[in-house]
Amino acid sequence: MGYEAPKGVPTVFDPSFTGVGQKPGLEIWRVEKLAVVKKNPDDKAHKGELHEGDAYIILQTKEVHGALQRNIFFWLGKDSSQDEQGVAAYKTVELDQSLGDEPVQHREVQNHESDEFLGLFKNGLRYLEGGVATGFRHVDRDAYETRLLHIKGRRNIRVSQVKLDPSSMNEGDVFVLDAGKDIFQWNGKGASRVEKSKALEVTKRIRDEERGGKAKIHLIDQGKDDDSLFWEKFGVSKPTRIKSAEEGGDDAKHSRAAAANVTLYRVSDASGSMQVTPVEEKPYKQEMLDTNDAFILDCGPAGIFVWVGKGATKEERAFSMRTGMDFLKTKGYPHHTPVTRVVEGGETPLFKQNFPGWKEPNALLPGQTGIRKKKFIKKQFSAATLHSAGERQKATLPDDGTGKLEVWRIENFEMAPVPKEQYGHFYSGDSYVMLYTYLRNSKEEYIIYFWQGNKSSQDERGASAKHAVDLDDKYGGAPVQVRVVQNKEPPHFYLVMKQFGGMVVHEGGHASGWKNVDDKDSYDTDGTRLFQVRGTNEWNTRAIQVDEEPKSLNSGDVFILETPQNVFLWFGKGCTGDEREYAKQIVKRVCPKRGASFEAITEGQEPKEFWQGLGWDIDTQGRPTYAEFKEQAIQEYHEPRLFQCSNARGYFYVEEIFDFDQNDLIEDDVMLLDTYFEVFVWIGQNANPEEKKGALQAAVDYVKTDPSGRTVDDTCIMQIKQGFEPTNFRCHFHAWDDDMWSKGMSYEELKAKLGSEVEGVDAMAALDEWSGNKKYPYELLRDGPVPETVDVTAKEQYLEDEEFEKIFKMTRAEFNALPKWKQNGKKKEVKLF
Repeated sequence: MGYEAPKGVPTVFDPSFTGVGQKPGLEIWRVEKLAVVKKNPDDKAHKGELHEGDAYIILQTKEVHGALQRNIFFWLGKDSSQDEQGVAAYKTVELDQSLGDEPVQHREVQNHESDEFLGLFKNGLRYLEGGVATGFRHVDRDAYETRLLHIKGRRNIRVSQVKLDPSSMNEGDVFVLDAGKDIFQWNGKGASRVEKSKALEVTKRIRDEERGGKAKIHLIDQGKDDDSLFWEKFGVSKPTRIKSAEEGGDDAKHSRAAAANVTLYRVSDASGSMQVTPVEEKPYKQEMLDTNDAFILDCGPAGIFVWVGKGATKEERAFSMRTGMDFLKTKGYPHHTPVTRVVEGGETPLFKQNFPGWKEPNALLPGQTGIRKKKFIKKQFSAATLHSAGERQKATLPDDGTGKLEVWRIENFEMAPVPKEQYGHFYSGDSYVMLYTYLRNSKEEYIIYFWQGNKSSQDERGASAKHAVDLDDKYGGAPVQVRVVQNKEPPHFYLVMKQFGGMVVHEGGHASGWKNVDDKDSYDTDGTRLFQVRGTNEWNTRAIQVDEEPKSLNSGDVFILETPQNVFLWFGKGCTGDEREYAKQIVKRVCPKRGASFEAITEGQEPKEFWQGLGWDIDTQGRPTYAEFKEQAIQEYHEPRLFQCSNARGYFYVEEIFDFDQNDLIEDDVMLLDTYFEVFVWIGQNANPEEKKGALQAAVDYVKTDPSGRTVDDTCIMQIKQGFEPTNFRCHFHAWDDDMWSKGMSYEELKAKLGSEVEGVDAMAALDEWSGNKKYPYELLRDGPVPETVDVTAKEQYLEDEEFEKIFKMTRAEFNALPKWKQNGKKKEVKLF
């Protein structure tokens, strides 16, 4: 490399790095004369317009649950010099150090940018010719040379100028011919509506920013629209053949290394000299990453990660990054192979997925307090906690759980209604289907829960899923479907059960329809039952029946023992005051007739009758043994991840969308939102039938292949449809807009709207439109959408006189002479009312 970075760590950082990264947003530097120059927010770089002859450093700062997270990208244009690339790399390290070595570093190369980098620029990335060393051309809006721009990508788009020749084009992408006063957007027949709409945003920006709005846009769909003027401005005869989409390349093609080819290297100077040694043991585990060293995770052409432990020496930090960069050459990887540096505690999802069972120590859910029980610490109970506990969590739920509920149990593959007095009672050997109806913005919305007991048969589970789909169809696809597995119920499910007194799970169930006729229904009928009480607040507390024997007890929980003579509430020494109060509420649900007269006993002070109820004679057998501690897991927080799901290649694959917002939910797509404990399958209204059919199975496959160790049994999977998103889905999208899709225009509507756009707007012409002097075809006025200048209460006034007489069978004067009620009747007859 022509540029040699200074040795050691600088004691004084570049002045332009002072005070950066303190608020959400992008900060951008360009390498100019081997120094970094910070660009103002109005610079074109902030719009995603980067020069091919330059190198840039981009600092992304974002707020995640009240804390700032930072990523540093250094981008290398294809024509940038080795010296400029060296300065960008070194200054990236310096910027990182000025921020306490906390940010994640990413190396990006033109034409091979990561999705995470492309996601920084919502309007797409555009390559500009030249660079600071070769000089820039001033944009003269009245002077131009004809050029051809290639717009590629389904979601994160790139715009690059290509040779003005038909051989540069293909049927799978969108191309813009900038001919000065005329700007043509040519849409290949293989381009999707999403691509066309995204490209149109670029086309309009060229018109507005480079032509001052003084250019006319022409939209051409290959094979559908007249393209004679396009080829005339192109300067060539229309070619007989345009390259196919396949020849143009796959937008979503990413090189992915198989797990077997991933190699982990330790970088350490503990022996007195710097050594790089491979880690032989596989599969790789999180605990292999020693905090005192640095590591390089080599994923082949798919990317290289440099992991730096908190205790790594300065030399190890610098050497590991340099070695990671050298891998590109020594291993023969392409120059564009991404190199990402992560620090301990700030690992990215793409890094962590290479370590099965990755754990986030002390990471909590937003608003959640982690509590690990110490040995029998007494806590003062406050009744106020019954109201305040869980309020933040409840705020993200669809409603308060007081809507209308209908419950069916699966019996002989059919749905049998459950009596309302039994709502909230479940049997572990059964499966259930529930329809919950609630109001949001004065509109009825629906959730279909299908609950599957952990001892229900496979055919019952299958029948519950089938009936959930049938019920969904009955309501026109409006409900949200939620598969619920026993003991993994989502918070809103518990909240719905609270209106019926809480949730109780009993042993036993109805015999499966596939089993032998001699297989009778199984229920506990001996009069003695033991329930374990679980919950963290007054609405998610539930009672689960367990085997009535001493070994079912543990000191960390509360248990309810019902015998023919008594009802005991047993408080383990490790349970909290809150748990005791919640148990006093749920016992009335477990034992409706006798629950109010329970006998409270503390561990260690049990009467003989209690042990006798558990089949234990304490006089002859002594005190039984059971678990004396409860391991209370702290639920870890995992950053939500959004994926686009598709089967377009003939197999299921996912493509991650970084730094997402609501605009990334595209109507043509099936999306997967992974919040770890819940996986949402979002169905866009234009998703194809194959994608809809396979969506839930795709989510199941996704969870099954997750190396973190979770399973489909402990992950709640929901299928939701566009326009019917529940609150716990919407809360992951900043500033959710309920009206976004209803007020948005499709590509076809945008094309129709642009059809009437001209170079400028004449004031008198505009006045004519608003005054009703402008005329429109009958079909447009009847079927819509009508222009905003049309008075919808007087659509007939916008018909040409000849068409008016044809439609109404009278002259305009004769119509105007009619009474108002007769005019309205006539308009109703011709569907203009």
